[in-house]
Amino acid sequence: MLENENVLFLFRVGKTLWSCFRLVDCSARANHVWFPGSAPREQGMTFDGKSTYSGLDKKIFIRSTKLGWCSYVVYSCLIFLWITERNDQFFQFKMLCHVSLPDFVVTEFKLREKARGQELLQEVCKRLGIIEVDYFGLQFTGPKNEVLWLNTRNMIRRQIPGASPYRLQFRVKFFVQPQYLLQDSTRHQFFLHLKKDLEEGKITPEPEKAASVYALIAQATVGDHGDSYSPCDFCQGTEVESQWTSEFRANVSVEHSKLKGVRSAAAKQFFIKEMSLMENYGIEYHLVKNESGLSLNIGVGSEEITICDDDLNFVERFSYSCLKMATQEKNNLCLTMITPNSENMFIFRLLSQEAACALYRSITEYHAFYRCDTVRNNVTDQFTRDLKESLISFFDDKCSEKKYIFDVQRTSREVYDHWRRVLFKRGCDPIQNNKVVDQHKENPQTSDCHAAQLQERLTKMEDSLKCKICMDRQIDTVFCPCGHMVSCSVCAANIDSCPICRANIERAQHAFFPIVVGKT
Repeated sequence: MLENENVLFLFRVGKTLWSCFRLVDCSARANHVWFPGSAPREQGMTFDGKSTYSGLDKKIFIRSTKLGWCSYVVYSCLIFLWITERNDQFFQFKMLCHVSLPDFVVTEFKLREKARGQELLQEVCKRLGIIEVDYFGLQFTGPKNEVLWLNTRNMIRRQIPGASPYRLQFRVKFFVQPQYLLQDSTRHQFFLHLKKDLEEGKITPEPEKAASVYALIAQATVGDHGDSYSPCDFCQGTEVESQWTSEFRANVSVEHSKLKGVRSAAAKQFFIKEMSLMENYGIEYHLVKNESGLSLNIGVGSEEITICDDDLNFVERFSYSCLKMATQEKNNLCLTMITPNSENMFIFRLLSQEAACALYRSITEYHAFYRCDTVRNNVTDQFTRDLKESLISFFDDKCSEKKYIFDVQRTSREVYDHWRRVLFKRGCDPIQNNKVVDQHKENPQTSDCHAAQLQERLTKMEDSLKCKICMDRQIDTVFCPCGHMVSCSVCAANIDSCPICRANIERAQHAFFPIVVGKT
């Protein structure tokens, strides 16, 4: 298959011309019109280069000859282009992409001309040491200054306006709970994005937790606070310091001093955990106007759709279970909601058709990623074609370029399970790497923090020894002959096959632990 769509189109034009030439040639032969050197000698026909054949139609001969030579030339050129197309060194053009990272570093990437968004996203994540690619995405600015997500299944140059180099931003697209993050590099990117959202005011912490949240940022970025009586380096250099009062700055310093000895990775983990408990965690807002012309913000989250006013004050919310249908037409988005007593339709108008499509994509992909067990085919298979590709699809459907609507490939559960298996096959236990609990020395300033860490560790140990079926009683039964030990005696009496390997249970042997966990 040809890689360049223009060459493919011209190749088919050449084949059509060649077919026309053959038809004219056959027609001419049927009417005894012969090309140079092909006239039968037994009929006494000669050709001297100047005169025409006796009894031949001169016009048909000239037209067929010109058409034939043009077809030969075009077909030869197309064969040459096809040969050079197969060699990337001669025909492959490079495309430049400048990607801005959350730490304000701009990185340049060189890709092939027809590269898709997935190739660029994988290159960015590879350079950052991230394998959990599904949580991230690339954003660019649309023709009307809309912030749009790059569809990773489509070609880059067909989505971003303008010419190369293309400018994009690397961001977290799906914010999951911190316990599902397997890599330190992934947690670091979550930390940077949440820190940036906190500075921009997209997420506002509660007043009683604000000091501890900023203290975790300080511990993760500058380390231990040496002198508790003076502002730390983070408080002196932060951008939001001008908005802080002296009392709040002192509270941040006090909270920072309590975190002495906590490693940077642990501080980032605690920070993400605190941010995940806030209301606006992982919500993507879109500016819209209702039927009355009032400006609103639609927030698309993991569990519901929130409608806020221009200042992000809460107005109304809808769960995904109430959403019957979402349709997009030009720059309008229609949401059909089902209530116990009625069915309501809400129509929102956006800045452009691209912005309306972005909101439609966001609602569908968030619902599929967070709420579904798997991504259905009616989501992954939706696509459109322009006029040119539609014409090509009549000849060969596989060669035509499809413009996919959605790019979500896995749900949150599938992503976690997939990358955990990948890391395990590489010889790296993701569960052990996820334990970033700090093991610092006990001292009066960190006693509360250390006690909380020990309590959390004890809770995890107790949970690991509980029945994996009821999660209530202690494990005390071994399945024979497979040997798995994951159930209590009560649950073991109600199952016929092992929940781990699905082997038949011939006998359930009671086992004794040297310790007793909780109350049985």
